[in-house]
Amino acid sequence: MLVVLAGCRVVAFEGLKEKGPKSNEVRKPKAVMVDLNPTLMLLTRRMIIRGETTLPEGTIVTIQLRPFDSKDNYMSIVNGGAEPTDEVKEKEELEVDSQGQFGPVVFLRSVPELDERFRLEAIIDPRNQNKKVQELLGSSGERIKDSRGMNTVTEEEQEIIVIRKYTDLMTYEESGGTIDPRPFVAGEKGEKISPTGGPNLKN
Repeated sequence: MLVVLAGCRVVAFEGLKEKGPKSNEVRKPKAVMVDLNPTLMLLTRRMIIRGETTLPEGTIVTIQLRPFDSKDNYMSIVNGGAEPTDEVKEKEELEVDSQGQFGPVVFLRSVPELDERFRLEAIIDPRNQNKKVQELLGSSGERIKDSRGMNTVTEEEQEIIVIRKYTDLMTYEESGGTIDPRPFVAGEKGEKISPTGGPNLKN
């Protein structure tokens, strides 16, 4: 308190106190928009997957290959009426580098598998990440917002948000044996590319 004599009056000035944060004030976690962009290049029997993401170095991107059932033909897959089986034929975990890139990884199809159809998936699961990435995404992915490929999975009655993109691979005869780099998709409206690499006619 500052006291000033003004004539016969005594004027007191009390310093203003800065308002600090309330002790019970809880900061809301920031929302995170995740951009995941994997691509596939097919060279006869070799499937080459690489990509990039906006997430930091050390993020783990899981690449996995799942087969379609033999009864699922080309048209049922193209029209979106078929889903791959739960079997995982190949799986690889890739670490994002300092440039935001991951891969390449190569999956090799056996000769008999050239007559089979597969789905390649790229997944970012918050449960598989280091502490830094988990803090960014939330331990259950609860901070992920407005991102292509958001999927909710349930494990032990807990909901987890993951980012998943995919591309569908047809038989050697149907695909022609080679594919220039094509993007994975989220299977959502507004995408220009279909899961099989052609124009998305569902928009």
